[in-house]
Amino acid sequence: MPNYYKPSGKFSPIAFVYLLLVCAIVMPILGTIYAYATWYIPIIYVNFLITFGFGVSISVVSLLVIRLGKVRNYGLSVLFAIIASLVAYYSQWVVWVDLVLNAGEVYGNKQIGISVSNVQFEQVLYLATHPSDLIDLIMLINEEGTWGIKSMTVSGIFLSIIWLVEFGAIMFFGFMAAGRSKAPFSEVTEEWFKEEELPAFTYIDNPNSFKQAAEQGNWEALVETLQLADRQASHSLFTAYVSGNDYYLSVYNVKAKTNSKGKVEFDTDEFMKYLHINKTIYDMLKAKA
Repeated sequence: MPNYYKPSGKFSPIAFVYLLLVCAIVMPILGTIYAYATWYIPIIYVNFLITFGFGVSISVVSLLVIRLGKVRNYGLSVLFAIIASLVAYYSQWVVWVDLVLNAGEVYGNKQIGISVSNVQFEQVLYLATHPSDLIDLIMLINEEGTWGIKSMTVSGIFLSIIWLVEFGAIMFFGFMAAGRSKAPFSEVTEEWFKEEELPAFTYIDNPNSFKQAAEQGNWEALVETLQLADRQASHSLFTAYVSGNDYYLSVYNVKAKTNSKGKVEFDTDEFMKYLHINKTIYDMLKAKA
């Protein structure tokens, strides 16, 4: 029977302390930065990039909580990611709405303009502790709109859709961090396995056959088929997880393709994840690299 890594479901109690600190300090700071960035950069295309950066930042911080808190329980890691993401998202609404309330002189033209504003701490604190009032203001802003595309003010259903997409993107990045709780963890040393990516090998044309042979331990024949490959072309990636003399392996196929603009893009297929291997197999793969 193939031996794949299975998380123990355990966690360190200090993980809750890390989560509390992150939600009390880090996420409000990220939310404030995001609110100011979207307020003072009224360019919709740039705002998409800002949202991407916000989501990635949330994901990184959530991952740190999971890693430092040694959370090997996927359900708990999902809960942590949801809480952290919601706190960050709520914080940005608090700050952004306060910026709307304190908006002053507008600089620019009909196509693009910036309204000077700054938050008032007492008002921010009130909004943060009175969610019903915050929601009422958000609904009012949704009806009136605060920004537009060319000469059209964005409001109503269209603005709601944009906000929903924004929310979905932020939550998606949070969930990405939760998946890392499934990575190999040594219950003996109480440390995460060291992750080691090997050089790119040749593309594996029949991943199902390769996986079956790997599960059966036929590694000598498999390793002979592997050659170093160019990462700019289709290739495979082997990621080893090492802790003492304990090893796991994940294998990805990375297929190169050219898009309509003539640029090379890559599709990734992780067809084998956290298969237990021994030191001999690990050394064989390292020698091949």
